[in-house]
Amino acid sequence: MVAALSGCGGVGGTPGTDTDTGSSTTGIPGITSVTATETGPTTTDGAIKLDLPVDTDGSSDTSVCADADVTFEPQIPTVLLLIDQSGSMTTQFGDTDRWEAVYNALLDPDDGLVPQLEGQVRFGMALYTSFEGNQGGRECPVITETPPALDNYQAIAATWDASQPEDETPTGESIAAVTPTLVMDPSEGTKIIVLATDGEPDTCAEPNPQNGQEESVDAAAAAFGQGVRTYVISVGNEVSDQHLQDVANAGAGVGNGDPDAPFYKADDAQALADAFADIVDGVRDCKLTLDGTVSEGGEDECTVYVNGEVVPFGDENGWQLNNPGEVELVGDACDAIQNGEVQVSIKCACGVVLPG
Repeated sequence: MVAALSGCGGVGGTPGTDTDTGSSTTGIPGITSVTATETGPTTTDGAIKLDLPVDTDGSSDTSVCADADVTFEPQIPTVLLLIDQSGSMTTQFGDTDRWEAVYNALLDPDDGLVPQLEGQVRFGMALYTSFEGNQGGRECPVITETPPALDNYQAIAATWDASQPEDETPTGESIAAVTPTLVMDPSEGTKIIVLATDGEPDTCAEPNPQNGQEESVDAAAAAFGQGVRTYVISVGNEVSDQHLQDVANAGAGVGNGDPDAPFYKADDAQALADAFADIVDGVRDCKLTLDGTVSEGGEDECTVYVNGEVVPFGDENGWQLNNPGEVELVGDACDAIQNGEVQVSIKCACGVVLPG
């Protein structure tokens, strides 16, 4: 995937032809290769090209400024899938059961979210359960974890294939147990937990009845305090809306008077797949870090293209310059990255781009 910020011209090319400035892989989720010319972006075999002005005598004009090719650095989200491995996950769920429905949504080789996005999102997975909590004589919670990484589908699928639904639902302790995996992860970009559970939580101290709501909310709040947001999906309708809302709010750092954070309640396989996709698409970053800077006031002399169309600077559906080295797409322009594959390029006037 390639994106470029280019100056107004180039030097040293063959008269009347394009000069290939090369390309760089960005790794930005949803962004495919782009090409820029003097009249805007085109797509020709993934290379970045600039048309050279040609003098009347047929020679290239070397008086114009040199091309400044500045690439976007990757902003790749890290998503830890925290999946309830309790015995109730064998409950019927449409024409399958809850466990199989989660597999289909995430890991189906043809349609699963992880194989589709493993090159654009750093996925990890943690299955959680306990065996009668602390009373069962085993550690609690029991976590089977695959650490986050790009291209991680095979490892995650192997962990899933070797597992099955087991016993209890110590959700709060499990959120707390996996949070350090993300906190200590050295990669940049957004880090989130996506919790999928089918029942009210219990605790290691009290596996029955399910009285672990406070521990789950506290663990989600503690994770947010360390820079990790938690999203929650109910697989089925056995988790109360109030508890789902409390976890969602704690996981998003919602304060008194703030709007509630979204939670997801999936009553069928399609709703479950849509919930996972909505969460993961929503954290694909619209902030694009430049390998270089835009000079002070120079943003007015830059044009951003998304899928070959100009998006306006300073518009609620366009782009903004957060600092000299960071462009952010907002509104509809951001939705294009989060909901599909797009081509992005930036064209600036001579002297505006300062290479990094």
